[in-house]
Amino acid sequence: MNSTVRILPALLFTVFLLLIPFQETLGNRLFGIFYQESSVNHLSQDEIAFLERAGIQWLLVEEAVSGHQREVLMKSDISLLVMVPEYYPIPHRLTVEKYNYRQRSDSLMHIYRDDGLVRGFGLFAYGTWQKGSLPAKLEQLAEPYRGNRTLFTLDLRPLSGQALRPFDSVLMMTRSASQLALQLEHDPTLAGVLYAPEDPVLDLRDFQKVLELLDGHGDIPVFFTRSWFAANSMYAGHEPELNLAQITRYFHQVPDARIANPPSRDSEYEVNLAMFLLFFFWVIYAVFFRINPLYRSSVTRFFLNYDFFVSDVLMRRIRFTWDAAAVFFFSCLISGVMGFSIAELYLDPVARQALLHYTPFLASGWGHSAVFFILFFLVMAIMLSVMIAWLFIANSHHAHASQIATFILWPQHLNILVASAGIIFLRSFPGASTVIIMIGFFLFVTVISFFTAAYNMRRIHPTSPLYMSTTYALFVLVAASVASWLIFGMDLLKAWELASSLTILQ
Repeated sequence: MNSTVRILPALLFTVFLLLIPFQETLGNRLFGIFYQESSVNHLSQDEIAFLERAGIQWLLVEEAVSGHQREVLMKSDISLLVMVPEYYPIPHRLTVEKYNYRQRSDSLMHIYRDDGLVRGFGLFAYGTWQKGSLPAKLEQLAEPYRGNRTLFTLDLRPLSGQALRPFDSVLMMTRSASQLALQLEHDPTLAGVLYAPEDPVLDLRDFQKVLELLDGHGDIPVFFTRSWFAANSMYAGHEPELNLAQITRYFHQVPDARIANPPSRDSEYEVNLAMFLLFFFWVIYAVFFRINPLYRSSVTRFFLNYDFFVSDVLMRRIRFTWDAAAVFFFSCLISGVMGFSIAELYLDPVARQALLHYTPFLASGWGHSAVFFILFFLVMAIMLSVMIAWLFIANSHHAHASQIATFILWPQHLNILVASAGIIFLRSFPGASTVIIMIGFFLFVTVISFFTAAYNMRRIHPTSPLYMSTTYALFVLVAASVASWLIFGMDLLKAWELASSLTILQ
């Protein structure tokens, strides 16, 4: 019965559309399809005809269309926007020759130089370019191909005025009507709106709200990604409950078009995954803490009677081989929960992709928060393993691995508290400063644990210049080198600044 109630409005709407005569006059709403890189191969003659029937008048492409595709498009009423497929760029990626941004951009725009179908060129999607000489360089790059065409950028930030220069407008990505309402408050200069919901199924209520918000922008096309549009249209090979192709045709042809919204979906309580993971972590940890009295007393002694704790470990009166393995796991687990929470509670999905774009061995398309859980978990595991192995090698003749592991891992109990408090605070006050402070304290505790462990080990072996140089000095040198490589070699600091700017409306 519930299924029938949901399908009935869609069936009535389809019958209504069939009664509307096809109009050759200018449409009331403009729509477009975004063919992301390589998907332009789907642009066959049949698909172009289908898009025309659906009221599509704009295509956004990221590569060259074939001669046959161009011929078919010339006979249609469809115009092109061309986007250079370079995402999340930072300033020096344009100026440093090894990245070949200028060559790739120039090559693609040159193909369309004399193409009458092209109405504009797009550069620097989700990038940072507003400082220094970069605006002038971008303008110089596009100048030979502009003519009377528009120069735009693809972004979710509502850019206008000086912040937009040298671009004429922004093709603004939005995922929902609520996000679009926030974006429009900043009065952006629009070339179009890319409607890209996270939900794979069309929400007609939200879509109609988006169109209502754009009532004052009748000449602004609304774009969809090709995959999402196809999945919600007959062209996908099946009939969805709400056929997006028929909906766009209707809004394109009918003045002041409105559709009766289907019954709202049953509201379900949305689980905050970050808080659920934190709760799940504390449940596991509490059970372990409760069933292990020796470990429980060791934590108390570590915080309240540190000198005696160190003495007992050095004299091997207490040993924590399996407990140390458990604390190692808990330390990595809370690090993963922290990474997941930062991605889920603070970062926009585009911002996540911007960060992952500059992370080796990970594809930028992996924008799910779970990727950050895995990344933070593995980084913490590597850091702790390296520190334990480092000190074990320096003290291999007079110390056991479990002793060193205990001295490095027990301070990580502070990180459990730091991460938990930070996540709870981030839930209420999401912001870059909260993230930076939480990660900063977390890394400080982790690094300091190495030095305290190295200092404790000297109690059973006289300190020598060799020991000092192979522990303290060499560790600082290596840590500084790795940090420099991450900041300057991989541009992670610039990537974080970009990701934070892309999260302004989150």
